Amino acid sequence: MPGSLVFNQIQRLWILKLYSLPRNIPTVDRSRGMGTMENSKPTLHYLQNSGSQQSLWLLEELGIEYDLVLHIRETGRAPAALKDTHPLGKAPQLVTSSGRVIAERSAIAFYLIETYDSEGRFKVPSPELDPDWNSNDNDKFREEQLFSLALTALNQFITMDITFGVFANHAPFLVRQLMQGLKWGFGKLYLDAEIDNCFKVLDAELEGREYFNGTKSPTRLDFVMQWYVDSAVQGVRLDLSLYPRVKEWFERCISRDAWKRAVKKGNGYDLEFWKMKMR
Repeated sequence: MPGSLVFNQIQRLWILKLYSLPRNIPTVDRSRGMGTMENSKPTLHYLQNSGSQQSLWLLEELGIEYDLVLHIRETGRAPAALKDTHPLGKAPQLVTSSGRVIAERSAIAFYLIETYDSEGRFKVPSPELDPDWNSNDNDKFREEQLFSLALTALNQFITMDITFGVFANHAPFLVRQLMQGLKWGFGKLYLDAEIDNCFKVLDAELEGREYFNGTKSPTRLDFVMQWYVDSAVQGVRLDLSLYPRVKEWFERCISRDAWKRAVKKGNGYDLEFWKMKMR
């Protein structure tokens, strides 16, 4: 059998293995309502083992009333029920008190802070309100650069690493070692150095700062960045001790009471779930 036919047969068997698995029925916690106009509370659609955790963390930091709808994954993927509220079918999703649905962590953080942070605890200060804040070293252009680093460079490198891991971990037995070897080689030749470079930049940017914008409390940049750093820590097992300032920042985030409350209220936050064997 020609090589291309062998590969196509292996690929077909792998896909059949993946999609023949029994699917979990998503469980939704509706005990606190659906965030409608009547109760004037936002509703967070939370998916286990996902970036929904960072949105829930922010809600807890704000200390506002909200409704929480919990979804479970189906064979590692987001359940179809999430398409009932937004065509992307991903989480987190925030349903505002007016019924508008906002997707994506950064947009959700922007809405929540602009709408509910009346005291400005999680906003980037302005020189008029805080004369001691160094606006020259912490301006909006630097913030935008760090957002772009997280959402583009860091995101794609971590995603590639995890994707290679998924294929290697769940490939048919006959090609599993080959896939694991390809993952290792691609990491050594390319991915490891790119991820390391991103974290060296982040480490340098945290010099003299508790949080990325030079504030005493996390801002939208921190709520967004935490997901990518945690994905690297749990997903690709990055050693944060190599980046001491990032490690201190990360520990500062997860030691906050609001983070701990959010972990308890969600339905699971384990970013190594994809490594489990499929049966």
